[in-house]
Parts: sequence; structure tokens; C-alpha cells
Amino acid sequence: MSEKKEYLFYKNLVFFWRKKWLLIGIPLVICLLVSAFSMFSSREYVGKAIFYTGDIKKGELIDPLLMEAKYLEEDSDTDVEFSVIKSKQVQIKVIDDNKDDVHKKLSSLVTTYTEDLQAEYQLRYNLTNDAVELYKKSLEENEKLLPKYTDAIAAVEDEAIVDTDLLVAAATMSEIVFEYETSGKRMETDLALFDKPKFITESITQSDNYLVQNAVVSFALSFFLMLVVLLLWRYIREARRALND
Repeated sequence: MSEKKEYLFYKNLVFFWRKKWLLIGIPLVICLLVSAFSMFSSREYVGKAIFYTGDIKKGELIDPLLMEAKYLEEDSDTDVEFSVIKSKQVQIKVIDDNKDDVHKKLSSLVTTYTEDLQAEYQLRYNLTNDAVELYKKSLEENEKLLPKYTDAIAAVEDEAIVDTDLLVAAATMSEIVFEYETSGKRMETDLALFDKPKFITESITQSDNYLVQNAVVSFALSFFLMLVVLLLWRYIREARRALND
């Protein structure tokens, strides 16, 4: 049985060798056709712009769905995608067959989105700065009142009975001054550490045509199919000879 298998295997090898031009030639032709199709097929242009959003929390500037509703035009033929690629980084992607259309659309979105980011940042900065100024003003006013209470307490501290309401008022005023002072300092620190948004990078590239991958896969598949076809061909030929004998 083993000798017969070896003999059949040898006959198969001889048969494949005689048909080597079919076994190699047809897959090679298919590979070349697929490569040519991949090379000359239309390739899309992809424009990407990445932004650093800083401390901005406004949904329509950092949430992809809300950004689509805000910035996308319903009648536009250009595909636009918004995504958060990592913490505090938003990406705008524009896809189209025409490079000029990609550049035009991406530039428009970059300008609009940058302006909105800066406007939101400036609004938050101004509101915080106004609060700091208000705390400073309130602190100055209360600091002017505090000595009146301390002087009044000092004037009666040798008396046997001290006005309880005066002590409570002085303690309350001290707490108010301390609260205004610490809150104001904390907000000044927040103001100094405000994380400003900025535009990071912009690029336009052409999508990959996967020429090498398509060539390798097409050759491998067509070679395997030719191998199967040749096996069937030899089997049918041998079967006909056996039946005719």
C-alpha cells in the first residue's frame, strides 16, 4: 500500500511539472490583473485635523454626535467624521475623491472649530476672572469692617461681662474674611492653570490601494484553485483511461 501511495504521489508530481506553465502562469496573470485594478482604481483622499481641547467640557465641542449636529451640512457630498482619539484630543476627518474638496472642507471646519474652542475658553476665563475680582472686592470690604469688631472687643475685654453678640459677630466676620481670602486664592490658582485649547496638526493623505496585499492574496488563492483544477483534471483523465481499458 505504501509503495502505491509513493507511486501515485510521484505521478502527481510529474503531472504538475508538465503543467507547470498553467499552474504558475494563470495565477500570475490573475495576480497582474488584480494588481493593475488596484493600482488604477480610484483612491479616496483623507484629511485629518487634531485639536487639543484643554479643560473645555461643553458637549457640542467634545461629543462626536453633538459635533455632527452642529457642524455637518445635510446637503454636503463630503464625508466628515468627528471622534475623540484620546483624552482631551478631538479629531476631524474629511473623506472625498477630490483632494481640493477635502482641503476646502477641512480648512473650513478647522477655522470654525478653532474659533468656537477659543470663544468657549475665553468665556470660561472671563467668568472665572470676574469671580476672582468679585472675591477681591468683597475681601477688601470685609477686611475694613473686621478691625471695628476687634477694637470693640478689645475695649471691653477687661469688663466682667462681654457682649456675646459682639463675640459671635467678630468670629463670623473673621470666618467670612478667611473664606473670601482662601476662595479668591484658589480661583486665582485655577485661573493661572487654565488649560488653553489649541490646534495640533493637519494632514491630507491618499488612502492605501493595498497593491501588495491584493497581489499576494490573489496569487495564493488562484494557485490553490489551479492546483485543485489540475488534480481534478488528472483524476478525470485517469478515470476515463481505466473505464476504456
